[in-house]
Amino acid sequence: MTGVRHEEKYICSERQLFIIESRLKAIMPADSHQTGNDYRIRSLYYDTASDRLYRESLSGADRRSKYRLRFYDLNTGFFRLERKDSIGNLKQKYSANIDIETALSFLDNDLFHETDDGLLRELYVLQQTEGLHPVMIVDYRRTAFTYPEGNIRITLDRDIACTFRTEEFLDKKALLYPVMPRDRHILEIKYDSILPGYIKAMIDTGNLERVSFSKYAYARSVISGNGRKEDGYEF
Repeated sequence: MTGVRHEEKYICSERQLFIIESRLKAIMPADSHQTGNDYRIRSLYYDTASDRLYRESLSGADRRSKYRLRFYDLNTGFFRLERKDSIGNLKQKYSANIDIETALSFLDNDLFHETDDGLLRELYVLQQTEGLHPVMIVDYRRTAFTYPEGNIRITLDRDIACTFRTEEFLDKKALLYPVMPRDRHILEIKYDSILPGYIKAMIDTGNLERVSFSKYAYARSVISGNGRKEDGYEF
């Protein structure tokens, strides 16, 4: 479990991300798990039979959660199961590391109940009571910077894409559909209490658009609407 943290999100152009990334490289180290300029994240999102989690995200409910299984750089040696809670503008994350056998069970929606892990048990209960099941894959490239003061983490997410074909979660050649309008990406800033002024200055390009944004909810809305949205990022 992580502590409760602040999280700010912005819509950026590639030019803005290039400027911000160049500035951050001068003062912040890259994420210790990152090799090269970025790494790839692929997440499998779960929802209930009634799409309760999606609807709560769209409505901006004060307290809402999302469940996802993810792995990195398409490496099947390590998977992470996560529940991310939103409480107003604050975020908190619970996670469990799982192996490939457990991940394959999750892909088959075989959420076993014989476990001591609270998060796995929680998903099993939701499956039995609300029909929790895999709904969508979201995939993107991330460049991440960290800073120990204030436990700051800044991420630049590019090329966000998705598909409803959840059976292709492990497929390196999965056909994914672009989510964002052309030349639009996501900047995320996470910190414990206060964001120092000099960090704010690094990300100030004069016209950043702060949004309340969920990759899962936005991707579902785009695909369900059979096309990209040019605006309306508020979910």
